[in-house]
This record gives sequence, structure tokens and C-alpha cells, in this order.
Amino acid sequence: MEGLGRDDSANDFAAIEMSSFGSSRGNNVDTAAAPHDSSFGSSMGNNIDIAAASYESRFGSSMENIDIGFVESDLRSSLDSIVFENSLLSTKCSIFETPRILFRTNEKTYVPTAFSIGPLHHGKPGLTATEQIKLKYTQDLISRVSQTKGTVLKDVVKWIADLEEEARQCYSVPVEFTRDEFIKILLVDGCFLIELFRKYGGLDSSTSANDPVMNRACMLEVVDRDLFLLENQIPWKVLHRLFSLTSSDDDILFFRSPQPISSGNVLTRLTLRFFRIFGTRGLDSSMETSLLRSTHYNETNKHVLDLLRSSLIGSTLQLESGNRERWELIPSASSLIEAGVKFKKGSTDYGILDIKFSNGVLEIPPFIIHESTEALFRNMISFEQCYHLCDPRITNYAMLLDILINTPKDIDILCKYGIIKNWLNPEKASQIFDNLYSDTYVTEFYYLELSQEVNKYCKRRWPRWRAMYVRNHFSSPWAIASQMLAAIIFILALLQTVFTIKM
Repeated sequence: MEGLGRDDSANDFAAIEMSSFGSSRGNNVDTAAAPHDSSFGSSMGNNIDIAAASYESRFGSSMENIDIGFVESDLRSSLDSIVFENSLLSTKCSIFETPRILFRTNEKTYVPTAFSIGPLHHGKPGLTATEQIKLKYTQDLISRVSQTKGTVLKDVVKWIADLEEEARQCYSVPVEFTRDEFIKILLVDGCFLIELFRKYGGLDSSTSANDPVMNRACMLEVVDRDLFLLENQIPWKVLHRLFSLTSSDDDILFFRSPQPISSGNVLTRLTLRFFRIFGTRGLDSSMETSLLRSTHYNETNKHVLDLLRSSLIGSTLQLESGNRERWELIPSASSLIEAGVKFKKGSTDYGILDIKFSNGVLEIPPFIIHESTEALFRNMISFEQCYHLCDPRITNYAMLLDILINTPKDIDILCKYGIIKNWLNPEKASQIFDNLYSDTYVTEFYYLELSQEVNKYCKRRWPRWRAMYVRNHFSSPWAIASQMLAAIIFILALLQTVFTIKM
């Protein structure tokens, strides 16, 4: 059946209009003496006849050309062929392609530059050169384990093959590789990650001077960024299985933990030590302990990015529930200073999202802004938008930072109070948070109570006047000295007046 295109339909309607116009004009001439309603009815009748004739000539005079049975059968077949596995319809998916609406904002923050992990970017141009590095790391891991534990490559392949079907269902798009190819990808990429984490974490002291990653600063920077991308993940269960097969009791004893820890917890520690969660490689002991309290190995970790997100959130999950009814924004950092609000460097014991406000002091846990900050936040936000079991915690945090940071001046203020350690210039740092959460759909706001308290405080006059006075009269040592001199003169004048009155 021939479809009706936009050009064809326009011509048909034009023909109808011209025919109608001609008929109407002819009728008007022939029936000039007739009443107006008679002329209008005749013209209208001709228009309808012409339109009907045009429709019948193209589509037929009835539904005789429509095969109802065929349409019904084809639709039923489509409904019966819905595949829930490897599609956005499946609740088992935890590794997604970045939604196009987010991807177009800043494409380079979602795409790996050197290392592909998992099947979504495997074999793509520009990512094949590092396959030899991954194979070298896999060889180092398997050969060392074979000598100490007796595990051979065949055993590792067998164990990963058992997870192949489950791992395939973790991806939101069909995995375009055969079963054998997919198992190889999981094994090589998983062994590469584990050996990388082991070498950086100090479990492997035999790192060669010619190591292609550990002894090259540029390579470490690239791999650090590529491994937390949402599209560049393999299931955490695969990593845990590989680490269990390749670890030893010495690995557990390495951390000298006062409490017994599992191999999964060791893997968690190694992963957190490698990534620049707070902008530096290697967390101090107190911060690492607090993070592990809330991110110890369990079945809820879906992949590396999910672990990093959980680490940043910490235990703030129980602090405040999201509000679905109201949103309330706060002024920028510079405006808050003018309103008399003070800033204070907070604690990271409960994660960087643990922002508090009390007695005019806004307490924010410290974080570091570096080259990978934007990519990390964007991929965590993308994960929250795609995964049905994710609350928009990081998205809310990004919204609050975007409100606080509008200009380089706001960056300077937060740096002054030790809240931000900025590795970029203030202009570039302030731009990171612009539109960080654009095109996201968020129904819950976790900082409503905090925002209400801040705005209520900002409406008070005394804090604003006090802040204005301090800013205008105590901004420099000379201004402070002049204020002290004025105060001394005022006190002496007052004393002189008092003594004069008494006399």
C-alpha cells in the first residue's frame, strides 16, 4: 500500500482547493440571483464530492484493501517476541549506554580514551592498542597464582564461564559477541583490573621498571579515568570471583585489620585505594575505615562505578529522606557570605554528601576538583538516571554545588575555608558545575530542610549588618588599626565627658 508523503498530501489538498474554488466560482456565476445559502450549499457539496473522489482514488472506497488479519497477526508476533533480557525492560540491567539526552551535553566525559573494559567499547578504533597491556597483566596474574596456588588458566576460564549468562544480562543492550568471545573479554579485562589494583595497592611487590602502566604518569591518569565510566564496566561479581580465585591468605593479612575481613573486602579496599575519590591516590586510615564501614563487600555492588558512588555517599543514606513535594534553592557562596553565613570545613566520616547548617555556619565536607571530577560526577549521575534502584543522591549534591558555585569568586571562597582543594584555575573549576545535572529527571530533593534553614537565616537583618560592617571596616590590617584607634578615642572622649560632668 503506497504511503501518503508530506509532498503528495500537499499536492492533493492543493488540487482539492483549486477544484473547490473553481466549482464555487462557477456556481456563484450561474446562480447569481439565487439566495446566498443555496450558493453556499452547492459549493460545499461539490467540495465534499471532490475530496471523496480523491480519497477513493488513492485508498479505495472502503476497507477492502486493509488486511485486518495480517495486522493483528503481525502485532501479536511483535508482542510475543518482547525480550526482557539485555534490554532496558529488564530489572537485571546495571550497566547502561549513556542516555543520548545526557551524552550530547559533553560526549568526551562518557567515552574511554585508551582502555576498553567490558563488551560495549571492545575493539573500537583507538582502544585496541592497549589490549596487549591487558594481556600482559593477565599473564602476570595467572602465572604468579599458578606458582603459589596451583590455579591454572583452565580453572579460571571454567569459573568465569559459569557466570557468562548472568553477566550478559547485566548489560542494557545486546552483547554482540559469541559466548566464547564474551568469556574471554570478561576474563582478560577482569584480570587486568585485579592485577592493576594489586600492584598499586602494594600486594604485588615485583612490579618491573618497564611496567607499561605503573611507571608512566600519563597512563595512570588515563586508566584512572577510563575505569569509572558507566559504559566501561564489567559486573562486580565477575571481579569478586576472579579475585577469590587468584588471592591468598597473605593478601588478607596484608591489611592487618583488627577484625576478620573477607577477600571481597580486600578487593573493595584495593579498589578504593586506587581511585581518586577525594582527588588523591591513597586514603588516610581514618577516611578509609569510615568508607569501608558503609561500602564493605556485599552483593549490592554492581560494578566499580557503583562502588565509587556508594563510597562518596557513605552513610548519609539514613540521614534524610527525599522530599517529593517541594524544592527550595539557596544563594551562591558569595551571596551567603554577604548575608552573614559562615563556612566551615566538615568531616568526611559519613561521606562528602553530609552537609550541615547550624547557628549560621554551613559545614561542607572537603573535596578536590581535578581534571576527572566532571567525568566522575556525570557518569554517576547517568547511572542514577538509568538504574531503577538508585536514589538521585549524587544528582542532588551536584545541584547544590551548582547553586553554591556560580563564579570564580565562589570557588575562591570555598578554597579559603578549606572546603575545596582546586587543582584547576578558578574559572575552569566554576564551569565544571555549570549544567552538571542538565536534562536529568529528579523527583526528590534531599537538602530541603537544610535549604529552608539557610534561607531563614539569610532573611535575618542582624547577621547581614554584622557581616557588612566586618567586611567594610575589618578587611585589612590598616582598617583594623583605624577601628581600634577610633574606639580608643571614643572611650577617652567618653571618660572625659563623665569626669567633666562629675566636676
